[in-house]
Amino acid sequence: MKEDMEDASLLKFALFSQLKRMYEISDVDVILFAGVDGKIYASYIPDDVGSRLFKLTNLISTNLLHVSQQLEMGLVQSVIEYNFGTVIFSSVGKGSLLISLFAHKVDLSENMAKIELMREVMQHIFEQRSMKPDQLSQYSTEVVSELRDLQKRVFNEMYTQSSEYKKNMEILDDVKDKIKNVMGRGEADQVLAMAFNEIASSPKWMTESEWILLVELIIQDQIRPLHGDYIADICEYEWIPDIKHKLESFI
Repeated sequence: MKEDMEDASLLKFALFSQLKRMYEISDVDVILFAGVDGKIYASYIPDDVGSRLFKLTNLISTNLLHVSQQLEMGLVQSVIEYNFGTVIFSSVGKGSLLISLFAHKVDLSENMAKIELMREVMQHIFEQRSMKPDQLSQYSTEVVSELRDLQKRVFNEMYTQSSEYKKNMEILDDVKDKIKNVMGRGEADQVLAMAFNEIASSPKWMTESEWILLVELIIQDQIRPLHGDYIADICEYEWIPDIKHKLESFI
């Protein structure tokens, strides 16, 4: 089970890393990787999402069922233009989509080539294919280059003591101490294991928003039922601002 969670967390990180890469090399404003059922597998959404992007994001759910039906009939890509932006749905294998949102007028022809490149990379990652020569030989040099670059980024995150890794380990120790103070030493590991399983992640891959979600889950699902509203409210009042402050102030 632990190995499965590590694999899932690694896949999640690889998908997120490649979406971030797409954001950096193209004009896309928000990039999502989702199932045709609407489940979001990974996303890259900048902090300064404006009102037009909010409208586009809402329209995804409206169009997703129709696009999914079209994809089942062989549609590879769908471009939907509105007066306030553009959404591009690209098929990634069976049952998943790369969704690119543009909140401003851009040269779509130039961006389409980058979307196609990322579509192939995302499909390779999501299907967890190997990096052996016989697997890579089917791709263009651009796709192979992207895959090798991603491999290096993942390796560096896994085997080097990055600031992100150090931050996550310190936050993990802090959250564990908080749980021990309320629930006792013997409960902390089990409570954390259940919470990490719930959000499908592991400590070294956690993002800032996931840490807050994890703490909220622990308070609502573990502390509140066992220790009552009074204790849970205190934990919520004290823990969440403290974790947020430590995440923001970490150097």
